[in-house]
Amino acid sequence: MAFEFTCARQADYLPEVGPEAQELFMQARRAEVKPGKKNQPHITGLYELAADKGHWKAMHNLFLRYLRGKGTPRDSARAIRLNQKLVDMNVPIGYYNMAVLLEKGHGVIGSEQDSAQYLLKAASMGEPNALIRLGNFYGFHLPLGQQQDDKAAAYFKCAAKQGSAKAYNEYASWLKIAEKNHPKSAYYYLLALGGGDTKAGTLLYAVFLNGIGGLGYEVNEAYGEAIRGLLPEFRKDPLYRIPNIAEQYPLPYHPTMGRYNPETDQNELPE
Repeated sequence: MAFEFTCARQADYLPEVGPEAQELFMQARRAEVKPGKKNQPHITGLYELAADKGHWKAMHNLFLRYLRGKGTPRDSARAIRLNQKLVDMNVPIGYYNMAVLLEKGHGVIGSEQDSAQYLLKAASMGEPNALIRLGNFYGFHLPLGQQQDDKAAAYFKCAAKQGSAKAYNEYASWLKIAEKNHPKSAYYYLLALGGGDTKAGTLLYAVFLNGIGGLGYEVNEAYGEAIRGLLPEFRKDPLYRIPNIAEQYPLPYHPTMGRYNPETDQNELPE
């Protein structure tokens, strides 16, 4: 019997964020990613202001800062209380964080089964980190010959539907390694670059400039240089994004498999 999994949209579970909270959050993010020495207490303070206004992602980032002692004294109890608030708000990443806390024994009491239940709950709500964890578990971490590729594929695919650059990259790797669907893999590596993942961009330009990377494309110097030319902007500004990168920089056709069409979910050869 084939594995059946209903892929939820994480966005459907996320609470609305007000403009003032979002501006405070973005101030913190810009300060966090800018080059050079950072005022970590100031960044933590901005996240605290945004979190006080109900910004769920600020709460998550603040949770990590309390846990690690970044810009604030380490305070596991405070981190756990903040994450419990995310769970109470039914925010998917709160369940994922709880799974990790239980797994690592960070101040919460529970079993491996409890951790697994939180992980599955997060995945059922479309939380990409949880979906990636499950995809890697079933696809790569089980003993050789016992992998469950149908489950891995479903979880990776669902993660990619959430719009996360990390998830795009993980799905692209799965498509390359396990399914050997090279045009579709290249498409998701391209989306990962558009979401800010420069490692995906480095892989792509190596594919087209040097003929390496395991995707089987012919060398295409013009396309490879175009992709490489995008990287300085991403490196200069870690918040830079190209949401429509696949339309702006359509991939060349693969010599034997064609080009992936996301509308049909098929690889199509030129007419």
